Amino acid sequence: MDAFLTVGAWQTLRAVKSAALRKNVAGLLLGHKRGGRFFVEKAFPVPQGFKPSFKNLDVLNAIFEGKIIGFFHFNPGEKDERKYLQPFACGKFFLAIDSLSSGKSILIGYVIDYDGQYEFELIPVILEKSSAKKGQSPS
Repeated sequence: MDAFLTVGAWQTLRAVKSAALRKNVAGLLLGHKRGGRFFVEKAFPVPQGFKPSFKNLDVLNAIFEGKIIGFFHFNPGEKDERKYLQPFACGKFFLAIDSLSSGKSILIGYVIDYDGQYEFELIPVILEKSSAKKGQSPS
């Protein structure tokens, strides 16, 4: 299993990072899943204080026509990650984006799974080729 970020999704994430007033911006990942691959086509930042409850996520998923395939979070702490360990998130993709002082980013992908308890399972993240141009790709 892996995740594929399109140029558009990566551009949005970079823009969110650049324009953010806070260090740990979070949001939704939109796209589709085919076989063992998540195709992330868009990113939607959520406002500070957004609670990822089943009700809130269900309403947004209806607005986005069932295309929520995961979540992103810049510089997440353990408390931030725990918010996503819930039934709505099971089987979805979680993208942790760690920002380095150099301005580059490290992308860490997980699938949220349940096997007696919720857990994050590490998966590779692939950037669409034109996203990986010099100065744009994470290191």
